[in-house]
Amino acid sequence: MNLVECSSPACNLNDEEIKEESFFEDHFWFFIIPSAILLVISIILEIFTQEVFFSQILAILSLILSSYDVFSEAIEDISHKKITANLLMIVAAIASFFILHGQEGATAILLFAIAEHLEEVTTEKSRNAIKELLKLAPEEALLKTNDSYEIVLAKEVKVGQIIGIKPGMKAPLDGTIINGQSYFDESAITGESLPVYKKENDEVYAASINSDGFIDLKVTRESSNTIVAQIAESIKKAQQNRSVNERFIEKFARYYTPIILLTSIIVMFIPTLLFNQNFNDWFYRGLVLLVVSCPCALTLSTPLANITALTKLAKEGILVKGNKYIERMNKIDVLAFDKTGTLTEGNLKVFDIVSYSISKEDVLSIAASLELLSEHPIGKAIVNQATQMNLTLSSVQNFEIMRGKGITGDLGNKTYHVGSERFFIELDYDLPSEALMKIEQEGTIPILLGSNGNLLGIITIRDVLRISAPLLINGLKIRKLDAVLLSGDNQNVCNEIGACLDIDSARGELLPDQKLEEIKNLKEQYRGVAMVGDGINDAPALALADLGIAIGVSATDLTLETADVIIMSDDLKKILTFIDVSKKTNNIIKQNIWTSIIVKVSFAILTVFGLMSLWLAVGIGDMGVSLLVLINGFRILRYRNNFKEVNSEILESEAKMVICESCKTKKLIPQHHGRDMLKSKDHLVCWRKLLNSDELEPCEEELPLFCPKCENKLEVV
Repeated sequence: MNLVECSSPACNLNDEEIKEESFFEDHFWFFIIPSAILLVISIILEIFTQEVFFSQILAILSLILSSYDVFSEAIEDISHKKITANLLMIVAAIASFFILHGQEGATAILLFAIAEHLEEVTTEKSRNAIKELLKLAPEEALLKTNDSYEIVLAKEVKVGQIIGIKPGMKAPLDGTIINGQSYFDESAITGESLPVYKKENDEVYAASINSDGFIDLKVTRESSNTIVAQIAESIKKAQQNRSVNERFIEKFARYYTPIILLTSIIVMFIPTLLFNQNFNDWFYRGLVLLVVSCPCALTLSTPLANITALTKLAKEGILVKGNKYIERMNKIDVLAFDKTGTLTEGNLKVFDIVSYSISKEDVLSIAASLELLSEHPIGKAIVNQATQMNLTLSSVQNFEIMRGKGITGDLGNKTYHVGSERFFIELDYDLPSEALMKIEQEGTIPILLGSNGNLLGIITIRDVLRISAPLLINGLKIRKLDAVLLSGDNQNVCNEIGACLDIDSARGELLPDQKLEEIKNLKEQYRGVAMVGDGINDAPALALADLGIAIGVSATDLTLETADVIIMSDDLKKILTFIDVSKKTNNIIKQNIWTSIIVKVSFAILTVFGLMSLWLAVGIGDMGVSLLVLINGFRILRYRNNFKEVNSEILESEAKMVICESCKTKKLIPQHHGRDMLKSKDHLVCWRKLLNSDELEPCEEELPLFCPKCENKLEVV
């Protein structure tokens, strides 16, 4: 735990600079456990027997077993003329043995070694983050030569050359389509939840997955300069940034030990040499000053609390990659969120059906019959909804996919079309502009159904909000933290999600470099910015932000390695737990530091005036303060979050529609606040009303379960 410069493996990703682990590191716990046992026996002997000498021998053995890395790193630091925490701990340990209280020094070294080891374990995977990102793009490419294709290394392909991309293949390089058309899954790059239709002159990014059509791509960037490579470089640069606190501690560590040593020597000898004072008295005072000023409590004040916090957070399902990220949370004023897979579940679902000349069931049934042969995520959502409603699907003749537009096919003796608004404009349909505008403003995706120039219905699609999302956003507001939405998704979709959650601002249609610009802008407006995401496209923003938080259930490997904090479940309330534990930890650290400083400065002044004895210096000024720091740090384990567990089963329903048994009227269950409404007595109510949470004001939206046609009771099925 070097205080002069970052010693974490995550700080340097170059293979040639990664050191091999020592025998001590490989068998760490085989050294630490015996060391702890010897230390406990030593303390017991010291307290309950007169075997002081033997207890000190055991403390020395404990120190030897646990101090290999601390001593070896201190020696290396000294050879580079650097004063670090390793040296401070060594000075503290040696000083404690001079006054036959070696247990304190051995304890300090033991805990310090554990703290450094835990930080190493939680950050070691970061070394491979850049390599894994670059592996997203294939190493080989199909280079077009004359009328054939040749497999070559992607790094050998030059700008302007043409490569082929087969269906199901990842694009190895960035380029522009010059022949062909297809859907591309760009979720790894842009965060867009839906495959994007690409045609001639459209740009394709490396690592995008080609869905169904062979294309020719004219290369616009070489392998070292693709969007993926730029993301990797952004992560590398962002991870090298160091905090203000680290620089402050570096300066403190550089001057503290020599000042204390020099001051103790002055107190021991100068009064005798210059003022003819009693040597024994002033040597004793100098020794007391050295003991009082021993930095054990001060150096333990932070790592002890952090170790306890890391343990507590791990039990809560929160992985923190080092102590500094707990400290950093104290300066975070705003959290930026990705949408898909973070605030939403990433699952497309039918939101509503608008019918014109046929029933809503027929609209869904006909559309699902055509989409049954499609692999598009929207088509799958429509088919899934129809299946859950037990609708009959018919066989389609003359089925044809119009890429980027929609589908056409025959049912019986009629030709039907299903697709986007643009597709229907090209087919010269008369469309309801106001209805379509309203659908877009609601943040949903309209899928149109028509036949012979007549619009039959509109199916709207949207993502599903996470149950814990409003609890999180509301919890942030209670803690006086701002929230913003940064997403690659459609702006209208982002606006709707932002309105549902009452988020301060929502920005959509952002590429990774644009997300970076947004993070930079936020850093200019706030003291600290945290980014929460789960996709590869979020990795640069996670790295550039002062704190990166990944949602572990849906997060990619790169995101998990780039992030500083990983939530190991999809429960967004865990972010609030991390915030609370971090702030409690930082408060305890401040208490420990100021208590240590005040006691030691007070005792130092009393020592100079001859009002302090050695046993008081050891018992209170040194061991007593260290024990107080230890006990205070363990208070973190008493933290209990106040968030009620959300029973998701209550808020989930297998029902898909309401039906009138009398007149057979059917209707999809409506949504409110981003999820299906739920049955409560004779009403459909917003799911937030049943949330039963003190942290969130319930929504009072409700709809009566009575048929508007015959006024009979509607059944939820």
